[in-house]
Amino acid sequence: TLLLLPILAFAQPSTIIYDVTNNRVIKGSLDNSEMSIASISKLMTVYTVLKENQDLNEVLEVTGKRTPNTKLSKGMRLSRIDLINLALIGSDNLAAQTLAENFPVGYSYFISKMNQHSQDLNMYNTRFVEPTGLSPMNYSSLSDIILLANAVHEFDIIKDAAKARTVTVHTVRGKKNIKITSNSTSMFFGREGIVAIKTGFTKAAGFCITMLVEADDRIFNITILGAKTKKERQLIVERFLKTINNT
Repeated sequence: TLLLLPILAFAQPSTIIYDVTNNRVIKGSLDNSEMSIASISKLMTVYTVLKENQDLNEVLEVTGKRTPNTKLSKGMRLSRIDLINLALIGSDNLAAQTLAENFPVGYSYFISKMNQHSQDLNMYNTRFVEPTGLSPMNYSSLSDIILLANAVHEFDIIKDAAKARTVTVHTVRGKKNIKITSNSTSMFFGREGIVAIKTGFTKAAGFCITMLVEADDRIFNITILGAKTKKERQLIVERFLKTINNT
């Protein structure tokens, strides 16, 4: 299956609208096909940090090499909560990597914990090999991502991140104070009714998104995997939001 992952981004996107409150599919299907999920992986990264009760105010030093899509650099020191917000809102890869590297027993144990939590959530079509989503070998399915989105929704930190259009953190490198501001990765951050959201993009995964939407005292999940362009992803979400409002 994994050998086909880079091809899937160019096929028809896999999509679903799921009524979480009433446990029923509104549109699409609970597909178990394994697909590369890009930065949606960061939801499990953050979930693992929170479930393992890490000290959110602890200041951590960035030690990893620079990655694509980051405003961090080696030697910067930030709190764990700031790294979480950068990973969720700005999808900062080095922020997610730093969270994993500062886990008790180390990076490899963190990845094993990500996979353990997946199993605990009955995400049997999911596997993580690293915390950012840059690897095409991080894969999941529509049905599993719905389970993950529901799980992370228990944390106010993740719900607060969904309300933010930008994230600003203050960091130190040596004796220098630095302010970092990152924009959210989607226009749907901060949109009324969106209570959890994470986007993703790699060549292998295409343009992806999962979000929880609150409407008429119900919670819905919208998940899209493998859209060809950011515009296509946006148009599908807009169409699905209209469907939810008319449900």
